[in-house]
Amino acid sequence: MPPSAPAPAYLLAGPEIGRREAFVKELIGSMAKKDGAPPEYSRLYAQDVTAEQLVGLLQNASLFSARRVLEYRGAEALTTKAAISAIEIYLKNPADDAVLLLVTEGYGLAKPLEVAVGAANKKMFWELRDSEKPAWIREKLAADRLSADQEAVDAILELVENETSALESACLTLAACYPAGTRLGADEVEAALSKSRQEDAFSLFDRMAGADLDVALSVLDTLLADRQSEPAQIMAALIWSFRKAERLQRLAAEGLSPDELFRAEKVTSKTGQKKFRTAMSRYSAEDCERIVRAASETEALLRGGYPQSFARPLLHLFVRSAMTQKGRGLILSGWKEQEYYSAH
Repeated sequence: MPPSAPAPAYLLAGPEIGRREAFVKELIGSMAKKDGAPPEYSRLYAQDVTAEQLVGLLQNASLFSARRVLEYRGAEALTTKAAISAIEIYLKNPADDAVLLLVTEGYGLAKPLEVAVGAANKKMFWELRDSEKPAWIREKLAADRLSADQEAVDAILELVENETSALESACLTLAACYPAGTRLGADEVEAALSKSRQEDAFSLFDRMAGADLDVALSVLDTLLADRQSEPAQIMAALIWSFRKAERLQRLAAEGLSPDELFRAEKVTSKTGQKKFRTAMSRYSAEDCERIVRAASETEALLRGGYPQSFARPLLHLFVRSAMTQKGRGLILSGWKEQEYYSAH
């Protein structure tokens, strides 16, 4: 849990996205409670913003918010002497109104950066161990007064990506399908999760791994129409999935067998392995990298505060680009503003 008084900077490391996002949400919530208004939030990416540019943004006070949170993803790219020095110098005299979040899916950053941030402000977000997952699932179900036998728990782990944000979404789906007091078996789990599969943000990735653009766009429209998945949540799920596909491709290029690379990335279910095999047959590591960058830019625009009416055409544009051009040539900078003013 974040402290009541946030530090100038945190290092958020590890592969567990759900727990990391929960920490960021709690941090922002605690700041909003203390200040009476939420902080200004920005998400930046190392491939787009240099360390020097990041420091410049940190030093520029906001005109509209009492405090700011700058989340800097891909911070493992800060390896040059100049980049490390820029962050070190800033943290010796940080801005009073800014909190910097250095984010990496790895296990740490260059040692000088870790020293500058401070050991107490490094937060590791480990994936749940296999032995922890059944109890975690039962706890989530119990919160909605559901219980599950062992076969039901095994079915959830087989059908859903073993990452807490995906598992939590599955538990919420089960809670929506069955009344409180129900004891779930494997049949109930499979029926509910299979039925709701096209309403799950992660299922869009499955369709994009295939070759039918119309099917993918239809699933996207279903997700947007039922309002169970926010546009930014859809993009977060796609970013997670394409990043994992990229890592699997790079492990395969190193000569790992399918069993070895799936074990390394903790893709244990047959359903998950089949999904990623399909994606890997369609998208190379370089394709996935381009698509992730385009998805990140799309997600940033979706969080930018413009009218909700832009979500559908923007997401359609992204899906079309990813499936037909593998992320090539998707230029979103200024798109939203241009569309907004032309529509008004």
